[in-house]
Amino acid sequence: METNVTLEQMAQELEQARRELREVKEQYAHAATQNANAPVPTMPQPQEVLTKSGTRIEYPTEHPHIYTSPEMHGGEPTIRGSRITVRSIIERMRIGQDPLAIHKALPHLGLAKIYDAISYYYDHTAEIDQYIRENEEAMWRATHRAST
Repeated sequence: METNVTLEQMAQELEQARRELREVKEQYAHAATQNANAPVPTMPQPQEVLTKSGTRIEYPTEHPHIYTSPEMHGGEPTIRGSRITVRSIIERMRIGQDPLAIHKALPHLGLAKIYDAISYYYDHTAEIDQYIRENEEAMWRATHRAST
């Protein structure tokens, strides 16, 4: 069944669409204003954590299994409950290990922690790539000193 739409009906529908669009724009502008007045997120607060050798100050990250601490690896992001850095997980991936192979090599790490380390890397690529470069340079210097 075919309906005939008049120019007047089309104009009314177009006007209705314009009103709805105007309302959406107003809502968006209002939401943007509200967000601009929202408090600025603060830096994560350090937490004192009891370890086997005493206590350590940790700074949580937006990733539940990753923290930083000036006392661990010079502040390099580390997997909670281990001494394994995010950098070391990414270095393993770069040589061809997938998360399951990493889990097999490091069974004390759960897959969730390994995947969280990978996720952290993708959220902080430049930072972790810098740690990788620094580690490679340190290895080169150590090898060069040993060979002379």
